[in-house]
Amino acid sequence: MNGKHAIYRVYQALCAGMLSLFPAGRQTLVQGDGCITRIPELLKTHGIKGVQVITTPGTIRRGTVAPLLAQCEDAGIRTVLYTGVSPDPTVAEVEAAAECFLVSGCEAILAIGGGSVIDCAKVAGARTVRRDLPVGKMSGMLKIHKKLPLLLAVPTTAGTGSEVTLAAVITDETCHYKHAVMDYCLIPRYAFLDPGLSCSLPPDMTAYSGMDAMTHAVEAYCNRFCSPKMKAHAMKAVSLIGANLLTAYREPANKAARMNMLTGSYEAGIAFTNAYVGYVHAIAHGIGGLYHVPHGEANAILLPKVLAAYGSAVYEPLARLEREVRAAWGKPEREVRTSVAEDVSREETDAVLAEAFIERIRRMNRSMGIPEELAMLRKEDVPELAARALKEGNPNYPVPVIWEEEQMRAFLMEQVPK
Repeated sequence: MNGKHAIYRVYQALCAGMLSLFPAGRQTLVQGDGCITRIPELLKTHGIKGVQVITTPGTIRRGTVAPLLAQCEDAGIRTVLYTGVSPDPTVAEVEAAAECFLVSGCEAILAIGGGSVIDCAKVAGARTVRRDLPVGKMSGMLKIHKKLPLLLAVPTTAGTGSEVTLAAVITDETCHYKHAVMDYCLIPRYAFLDPGLSCSLPPDMTAYSGMDAMTHAVEAYCNRFCSPKMKAHAMKAVSLIGANLLTAYREPANKAARMNMLTGSYEAGIAFTNAYVGYVHAIAHGIGGLYHVPHGEANAILLPKVLAAYGSAVYEPLARLEREVRAAWGKPEREVRTSVAEDVSREETDAVLAEAFIERIRRMNRSMGIPEELAMLRKEDVPELAARALKEGNPNYPVPVIWEEEQMRAFLMEQVPK
C-alpha cells in the first residue's frame, strides 16, 4: 500500500467511526398495503396546513395518488403539485421545485415516486433553507448543515433506497455532471413502504431499480470498515432482492414480492448510507450523465464486471454471500463444491464460491433482458469517465481495492465494444 492509499484508508476509517456515533432512530418507517392513507392524519399532527407534493406526470396520469390528494384536502390540508421531475433530476428542476415551495407557502414536502423524485425533493428542501448554497456547492459530504422542512418519502420503485438514505444525485444539465449530495439532514423524517404503488411499474423499471438495490447491498457488504450491523442489513437486502426480484418482474401484481422488494431496497439503503457504495456506482453515475443510461441498468451491467476486477479482495465477502443466499435463492444451476480436499486452500474455496455468486448476478441480468455490455461506451470518453469516477470514489468510498487513473482507464477500456 502506497502512502496516498494509506491516507485514504485512514480517512475512511475515521468516517466509519464517525458514522457509528450518529444516533439511531432518525426516521419513522410506516409499511404495509394501503399505509399511505395514514399520511393526512400524520400531517395534521404536525400542524401542517399546506404540503407540496413532488411527483411525476405519469404518476398523476395513472391516478396513483388521486385518492391521497383528496384525503388531504378533506382533512383541510392544501396540496400543491410539482411534477417537473425527469428520470435524471437536474439542477434547474431542483430550483423550480424549491421556488414552488417557497412561493406557495407550504410547510412540508411529500415525495411520491422513484429515486429521481425523492432525490429532487431532498435537495429542493435543502435549497429552501440554504438559499445561499447552490446545488454545486452542496456536492459531497455534509455541506448543508440545516434542518429541512418536514419531508415524507413514498417510493414507488424498489431500488434507490432514497427514502432512507442521506444521499441524493442531481445532474448539472450544463455539463452532464452528476452531483452526489450527502448529508444527514436529507434523510426523510417519514418513509412509507406501500406495495400497491409499485404494482404498475413496467418490467424494465422493476429490473433496473431492483438491480440498483442489489448493487447498493453488495457494494456496502464488500467495502472496508463495514460494521457487522451494516453487514447484517446488506445480507438481508441481498437475500430479499435475490429471492423476489424475478417474481416481481414476471408477476407485477404480486404484492408479497413487491413488499419484499421494498423492504430489501430499504435495508440496502440503510447499509450503504453507513458503509457507502463503490466503483460500480462511481462509474455508473458517469455513464448515466454522458449517455443517459438508466442508473439501475448501468449498475446491473457493471456489477459483475467490477466484482470480477476486484479479484481476491472480494473472495471472502462474496463467498459469505454465496453461502448465505442459497437458502433464499436456491442452489446454483451448476453445483459448486463447498467441501474440498485438505490440500485446497480456503482462498481457493472462496474464489470458487465468489465466482458462483458473480454468475448468479449475470444470470439474473440475463433473465430480465439486461444487456451484458455497455454498448454505448466510446473510447474517446474513457479519460473523462475515469476522471469522474475517481473524483467521486477516492477517497470517499472504502472500496475493496483502491484504483488510480491507470487501473480505472484500463478497466473502462476493456468495456469498450470491440
